[in-house]
Amino acid sequence: MELRSSIEFYDNRFLMFVLDQMAYEFEKNGSKEVIRMTLGKSELPLHEDIIQSMKDALDTFEKSSLVFPPGLPELKEALAEEYKKTYDLDINPNNILINVGTSALFRNLFYLLAKEGDEVLLPRPYYSLYHFCAQLVGANVRYYDINLETLALDLDSFKENFTDKTRIVVINSPGNPLGNILTKDELYAIDEIINGQAVVINDEIYANVCFDERSTSVLELKDTKSAFITTNAFSKGYRMYSRRVGYCIVPDELVTPLTVIQHHTLLTADPVVQFGALEALAHPEEIEQLVSLYKARRDYTVERFNEVPLVRAIPAQGSFYFTLDCEKYMDEHGIETSLELAEQIMRAKQVATVPGSDFGLPKMLRLSYSTTRYNEGIDRLVDFFTNSLVGQSAVSAAIPVRE
Repeated sequence: MELRSSIEFYDNRFLMFVLDQMAYEFEKNGSKEVIRMTLGKSELPLHEDIIQSMKDALDTFEKSSLVFPPGLPELKEALAEEYKKTYDLDINPNNILINVGTSALFRNLFYLLAKEGDEVLLPRPYYSLYHFCAQLVGANVRYYDINLETLALDLDSFKENFTDKTRIVVINSPGNPLGNILTKDELYAIDEIINGQAVVINDEIYANVCFDERSTSVLELKDTKSAFITTNAFSKGYRMYSRRVGYCIVPDELVTPLTVIQHHTLLTADPVVQFGALEALAHPEEIEQLVSLYKARRDYTVERFNEVPLVRAIPAQGSFYFTLDCEKYMDEHGIETSLELAEQIMRAKQVATVPGSDFGLPKMLRLSYSTTRYNEGIDRLVDFFTNSLVGQSAVSAAIPVRE
């Protein structure tokens, strides 16, 4: 069978899932249980009221059989009320579209807003979805940088890489993997540079997971020159990762095109889980519990890695993740790729991490806070990095992975 796509799919594997599969194979082959710091999937169970609301919807045919391609009207109305309460914004529910998470929304938005030969401008580091969506539509990718020392936007790199061919600019605040937060001044500076010549997609899926101060939504900006789209979901703060409820807030011009795409390619997101999302909005205390827990884990990571001379811990301001700069360690130990480093750690310490190459960070690792054994995992990593003999003895064949 001949694929008509020019994408090198093997090279575009999401290594987060590759490492998670490695952990599965490692345990299946009789080794010790692996501490997984891979997926951004919270270890905390759903609130019992959310579970009950989904059970009730499943048991009620009138609810479980509802079909609304752009999403349940009551959920869209509740989301509009949530943005009014949180940001004092008046959002028309018709401008909110529901899908199964945000990944499909990004794919659809890229299809509508870019074509082959256009340019998209992505943050570096980036979430790999953005890069893959650009490949799907044949767009060329350029990058602007987030300063790895200060976590501030590198405005010079933004100016240098925004061109008259740029059709989409992606921002992600709080960011994945760094956990950086764009300031209001930085957001206005971005709008000033774009000057209405491209559409901005703001991925704010971690907006309710901020550790020190809340992030600014682009929807709060006044008198902007550019068109802004916001994407968000219930998979992070509300912990509905596997239930897949995401949404976007779009300008009027995109409502019909996105709705028609969903007419034909989605038909409807599961109403049962949408009722769960509706109930989730009534439980902000669930987010507060998660943020408090993950902030403590961030602080523990910073404290422990102060003892590690060859690895720099980058303190996240939000999100589900922590980033380790391992460049000095890798150079000293002759480790060429972050995948090789992650494999060594898996074998030596039974801790699964995510190679930074997933995000354009070839000498880094990403850690997810979402494991009950997180602090134990950090202790194991500190031991790995402070005992060079462990790292050297770990060099061996890659862990078998079922493709």
